[in-house]
Amino acid sequence: MEFNYSRHDQALLAGLAIFGFVLPLSKSAGSVMMGLVYVYVFVMIVRDNSFRSSIVRSISQPLTIPIGVYILVVLLGLTFTKQLSEGINEVKQIINLLLVYLIVSASVDVEQDEVLRLKNAGSLFLSFLAGILVLDIIGFLTYFGIVGHAPYVLPVHPLNMHHVWFGNLNALGIYTAASLLLFPYSGRHPSISALLWCFIVLGAISVLLSTARTAWFGMIITSLVLYFFWIRSRKVLIIAGLSLIAICVAAYSFIDVINQRIGLIFSDISLFSSGVTNTSIGARLLMWKASLNIFISHPVFGVGTGGYKAALAELVSSGTLPPFIAKFNQPHNMYLFTLVTNGLIGFFALLFIFYRIFRYAGGLMRLSQKERLFGFLSMAAAVHYMTAGLAESLLNMLVLISTFAFISGICIRHTEQAS
Repeated sequence: MEFNYSRHDQALLAGLAIFGFVLPLSKSAGSVMMGLVYVYVFVMIVRDNSFRSSIVRSISQPLTIPIGVYILVVLLGLTFTKQLSEGINEVKQIINLLLVYLIVSASVDVEQDEVLRLKNAGSLFLSFLAGILVLDIIGFLTYFGIVGHAPYVLPVHPLNMHHVWFGNLNALGIYTAASLLLFPYSGRHPSISALLWCFIVLGAISVLLSTARTAWFGMIITSLVLYFFWIRSRKVLIIAGLSLIAICVAAYSFIDVINQRIGLIFSDISLFSSGVTNTSIGARLLMWKASLNIFISHPVFGVGTGGYKAALAELVSSGTLPPFIAKFNQPHNMYLFTLVTNGLIGFFALLFIFYRIFRYAGGLMRLSQKERLFGFLSMAAAVHYMTAGLAESLLNMLVLISTFAFISGICIRHTEQAS
């Protein structure tokens, strides 16, 4: 039977566009859609020589080796873990990071025409933003009590989504919309610019309603880093930094939810110093201290992939930690989680992924405006994950792992620096 490569290529991109749309809306729907994409790719690789050769040529992407190294480290930790089932779940998530990245990057890369390739990338970005926009609309309906719980309850949980996921997804959406505005791709309809501006406004309100301080902190640091790379002037960066500080102070002074959430940090720290630990910050401080102690006892390889809860349970049973700490499956810190489970080799393998992104994104930022779009956005996502990861294990949340892989797959590809 003859297969039309172009038709199957378009079908794959359509499947990825649907995946990008449902990704923010439903973990289950996203998993099912990506599963269908995996099956489709497998069938086409088996049945169509041209499809197979094109996909195989595109597999060698800039992040393939870094993510592959991290997977090998995680698999090594599986051999001596005390919690095999937990470890297998973590392995599946990291493998998902690689698969989503590879399929997205390879699917965009197989298009040889540069203009069409850029248009396809833009379509995937817009599908992702459309999904977040629908989520935000549901979030507003939830906040005003039209759907879900009573009105004006914070944080907002649209579709029962965790508020940390909600806030960080919107942060990534804002970076995507801002990148498309700063570096317009060819063939974009002018009306899309107005929609992108509307999305940024709605996304910013959603980040506020999420009350996710990790998202707030990540956006502040990411904004400063991106502003520096966009303007490339220390003087302007200082001015931007001072302006951002002024905006933050004004927001803290006049927006109640910000004032309350930031004030709660100081209140929790004060309570922690007096022995009260069952608060948001108090629990984090306990887990961070415990994680450091576990890491010091197992510095090279860690306690094994999936072994965090078991290690924590031992400390609880010995009376070192209060019982309520045992309910957490990660220490709310991406780096400490990796140090505990996979030691220094896991920590450096994780940093290797971000190093490769920054190095490649930096190269894109020195090229034409088209390439700068991808460099700017991939750098934004990486900086946000690294900073927000100080207080949340973002790469241990399936929705945020898939989002990171989806954005990285569109942005970090060999064809951009080769074209």
